[in-house]
Amino acid sequence: MTAQVTSFFGRQGGFGDRGELVSNEIQLTRPCADASITIGDESANVRIITIQLKDSQGRDINYVETFEIVMFTTAAMTAFATTGGSTGVAIGTDGALLALVAKKVFLCTSEADGDWDGTWTDTGTESVALGVRLPNGRVVVSAAFANA
Repeated sequence: MTAQVTSFFGRQGGFGDRGELVSNEIQLTRPCADASITIGDESANVRIITIQLKDSQGRDINYVETFEIVMFTTAAMTAFATTGGSTGVAIGTDGALLALVAKKVFLCTSEADGDWDGTWTDTGTESVALGVRLPNGRVVVSAAFANA
């Protein structure tokens, strides 16, 4: 149920169930405001990446959302990854992935429950941190990691 008020122009507006701004039942802002990033342990030069998109209350979102992945050298995000790994990021079973800058910047979509998974492959030892740029512009970044 959406809590709404009526404006001077006869249009309904207010906040939806998940805190998003709505007008005449059309969502004007997306509630995606956070993400959790899990980088798995290395196994044969591969690490599993799991991203869960969340609303401002820390709840998993319940719709498909578009976001970006950017590879940085550190969690401080002061420089972009040098090579992006030997193979870099690849899609897993949840979501979609499109490389915008090979092995460094990606456009992604989540599944309908807000999750995305993929892999990071590097036969070298480049240290990187994975940044998730949300639709509101906020960047959530993982701790730096490197393969042995």
